[in-house]
Amino acid sequence: MAIPLFLMSPPRADWGLRGRANFKSRQAGEADAKAAYEEWAALADAIVAAGGEVVVMPPGGSELTGMIYTAEAGEYFRDPAGDHHFLLPRMAAAHRRAEAPHIASFVRDTLGFQTHEVRATWEAQGDAIRGPHPDVVIHTYGEGPDARTTDEAYEEVASFLSPRHLQVQFRADPWFHGNTFLQFFRRDGEAVMLVCPEALMPGEYDRLKAFVEGVALVELTREESEGYDTNALQVGTTVIAPRSFSEKARAAVQDLGLTVETLDLGELFSKGGGAPVCLTNRLWGLDVAEVPAEVLWGR
Repeated sequence: MAIPLFLMSPPRADWGLRGRANFKSRQAGEADAKAAYEEWAALADAIVAAGGEVVVMPPGGSELTGMIYTAEAGEYFRDPAGDHHFLLPRMAAAHRRAEAPHIASFVRDTLGFQTHEVRATWEAQGDAIRGPHPDVVIHTYGEGPDARTTDEAYEEVASFLSPRHLQVQFRADPWFHGNTFLQFFRRDGEAVMLVCPEALMPGEYDRLKAFVEGVALVELTREESEGYDTNALQVGTTVIAPRSFSEKARAAVQDLGLTVETLDLGELFSKGGGAPVCLTNRLWGLDVAEVPAEVLWGR
């Protein structure tokens, strides 16, 4: 079985909350950079313990907040000839717009990928949610004060990521990415979709259900969604979740035969607004043997 690979970038010693651009960070106190690093390392260790591997991207210089929320760092894909490519993000928040050049340098110079810029505002795996099968992607974009990815991004990126895809619109308040209200967990050909219907704009929930017809469905309340039930990360048969993971979500993944591990993410999640999925970028289709050993966390 292939080892799942996740791109991650650690917080620097001077990490803190600068943009405060989501509902968690806007109301948070000052962050503790040392504690944030310990949380980040605990997540990387948990991924490796669950059978995955972490590709560590340097955090960049002091001009950046830090690239710890790597779900938005872009998306890897392999072309029909087998060559490696990486779509670079175009961030909505001003304090994150300088991330793309640093990401490009790492994936091009260290990993050997060809890089491609996206013209529209696009925050990658924050709004590109793998469906009941990894070759199915749900693309999301918001309407409201916390909107990030725009409608136009779908036409640019969808065909590179999967042969089958759907775009849906959500209420961007308090939700700001699709991964804050939508997630799929899978095992042995079965899948379950966790979703907060309240997050979706009128008519979009029906479109989503029709698109994934036959997949088991668990509806989350707004409170459960704000606890980031859909931001729990599946690595093999383990689901790594924040401590706020609800009993409803736990029962859904355990019904698939998956085990749950919870982590204390008081700095990165409760203050920064990013749980395990936000902190990782799944490199779908990349083999660990294709990555330099010096950037692997577990080697």
